[in-house]
Amino acid sequence: MGTVSYPQPAVSAAIEAFCIPLKLDITVPAAEPIVRRYHQVWTPDLRILDSTGDELYRWNGYLPPFEFAPQVLCAVGQANFRFKRFDAAIELYTDVLTRFPTSLFAPEAQYYLACSRYRKSHESGDLLKGWHELEKTYPSSEWTVKQNF
Repeated sequence: MGTVSYPQPAVSAAIEAFCIPLKLDITVPAAEPIVRRYHQVWTPDLRILDSTGDELYRWNGYLPPFEFAPQVLCAVGQANFRFKRFDAAIELYTDVLTRFPTSLFAPEAQYYLACSRYRKSHESGDLLKGWHELEKTYPSSEWTVKQNF
């Protein structure tokens, strides 16, 4: 990923704007406490952590640039959602849907955009409107299945 995904402008911009990247050589003994703490078993292993090291979002495996950038934005959106920074989450999820509407992560962004709007307004219409958009735009998505209650 260091030669393909990370150098791409959309990926590097997302990382630089929202993350403090850390590259860890898991083969050295000094890395063992971190490997053990996070139960790391596969690479690449990417995580969004808070300032205390608590995990807010993670994924494993290579992603090409056109999927990596929206994954980072969804991950940071999820971190903001968890910290109840709903305006920031809304902005990030909207960015994914605007710039990467065909990404594998666009349905996740649509799902949590609706959740973020609802948590901000406490209006059920915000949730239902967003989830109807999810169902219409991404009918085969796992996120559509999750919202069908």
